[in-house]
Amino acid sequence: VTLLDTIPDVDSMDINTLIALREELGKLNDLEKQIIDNRYMKDLTQSEVADVLGISQVQVSRKEQKVLTKLRNSLVA
Repeated sequence: VTLLDTIPDVDSMDINTLIALREELGKLNDLEKQIIDNRYMKDLTQSEVADVLGISQVQVSRKEQKVLTKLRNSLVA
């Protein structure tokens, strides 16, 4: 599951959904924000993110999946 699976097309989202997404992103802790920023804004691989953050690739993968699930659930609800 990727961020694009969770949020397929930002251009087609209504303003309320975009506001909700921004609010949910704001609720993430610093590590979660760094992972999402590095993976989806800076287009780094999980291994590259792990190197930047000083954690394992497995930790990046698990946290990323947790964040994506959290975002998906909050936007669908």
